[in-house]
Parts: sequence; C-alpha cells; structure tokens
Amino acid sequence: MGIDFTPVLLERCAVQGGWFELVEWHWPDILNFERCENQLMLEMSLPPMAADASACFPAIAPEKRCFMGALFVRHPGVGIAGRSEGGQIRVMRCGLDDSHTAAIIGGKRPTLGFLQGLLNIRNDALRSLMRLAQRELDNPLGRSPLAMEALFTLILIELNRVFQAAAETETASRLAPWQFRRIRERIEADTPGPTIPELAALCGISPRHLHRQFLALTGKTISTYVEAYRIERAKRQLAQSQMPLKQIAQQAGFSHSNSFARAFRRRTCLSPRAYRQRFSD
Repeated sequence: MGIDFTPVLLERCAVQGGWFELVEWHWPDILNFERCENQLMLEMSLPPMAADASACFPAIAPEKRCFMGALFVRHPGVGIAGRSEGGQIRVMRCGLDDSHTAAIIGGKRPTLGFLQGLLNIRNDALRSLMRLAQRELDNPLGRSPLAMEALFTLILIELNRVFQAAAETETASRLAPWQFRRIRERIEADTPGPTIPELAALCGISPRHLHRQFLALTGKTISTYVEAYRIERAKRQLAQSQMPLKQIAQQAGFSHSNSFARAFRRRTCLSPRAYRQRFSD
C-alpha cells in the first residue's frame, strides 16, 4: 500500500500570481518519496516540526545525493527523490503561477549543481519574508490581504535574485583558457597596467562577468592578481639590477614611489630599499 503524499491543508491564501499555504504531514519514521512539481515552489520547514532530509534527481544523477535544507525551491518539471525523517512535519509554502515561474526560471535547462543549490537556500531575506507570511496565515481573522500581496511581491524579487546569483555562479567557472592567456599576456606586457574594461574587452565579456569568472578561477580579484605579478617582477629587478627605485615603480604600474613602497611592504613586509639590500646579488 503506497503512502498518501497529500498534506493536511491548515491555511491557504491566494494572491495575484500565486498562493501561500501552511501544510502538515504525518509520515512514518523514515520516508522515501519522489515528487515533481508543475510550478515553482518555495518551501520552508517550520521548527520544531522540521525534518532532516537528503535528495537526488533521478532523471539527472540518481547516485548523487545532497542535503535538503529548511529553505528550498523545487524546480518545476524536475523530479526529486528524497529520504526524510518522519513524524509530524509542518511546511510553509509559496507557489507561483505559470507566468511568474517562467519569468524567474527563464528558458535555460538547469544543471545538477544549480538544482542542488536550490535545495539548501541560505537567504535571510527570504526566510524572514516566509516567517512574516506564516504570521499572517496563522491569524485568519486579522489577516491583511494587502500585506500578503506585498510579501508575495518581495518574495518574487528575492527569488529572482537567488536564481540570478546561482546562474552567475554556474557561469563563473567557465573562464576559457584562451581568455586567461590573453589576460596574462596583457598583464605581463611592458606597458602601463591594464584596466578592467580593457581586459573584459579582450575576453569578449562584461567587466562584471570578468570579475566573477576570474575570481572563481584564481581565487583572487584581478587587481590583487595584477599587483602580485608586478610586485614579483619588481622583486627580481631589485635583486638583479641597480635600476632606480622610481623607474622600477613606474614599470610596476605605480605612478608614485610612495604607493609602490606601500604595496611592496604589504606583500613582503620589507621596503623596496631593504629588500634590495637583503637580496641583491
């Protein structure tokens, strides 16, 4: 005999473009379930009636399970297979109609990493908005339709930000080898230091995407990477030549010797002059 996954509906409030629900399940001690939603659904397990769960996506990677947090989104059209502790479980849900769902998810096919990230959303704003919506649902006599509409609008805004951030994170790891090579060649050229827009143009992407992609690839911002390279070159010049400090600073991309000295000391804990005295051939 199969388990009935239909929840007990405690409260419900329709809004323009979606709905809020407060639902409850009474499940066995350990439960395996598989569900697929037609619309985008934001859900938050409510303590003390919340349960730890793990999940996978059977049609994509059934062998790769991930943690399912207290705040999560079920992507429409993608089946989830989960394993959860049973008992009495209460969940606050916010559902979106077809038009709002399409506006947020766009037309891209979600990747496994993207879907896994949606199962454990760490967003204090969304969590607070869902708690406020729960407070309104818990008080049907004093419930404000205007407040519910406003909360739904704010949730739409935050959900859109969550999806955009997740999509940018997915894209961020895709800085191509030829793009990184062009950046290095420009940084290593004996010319004034490059600007971010210049490097972005060399890679054919926006400065904002360049920042995210470069940080994901190297673990450093571009400005930090450029400064580190030029300081390393300055260290070699200090140790292997008698070139004046002012000229070394200019070649390192610093317009003033003082700013060069501060950056050099920050990375080596020595002044350029002290470094030369200690390591000069």
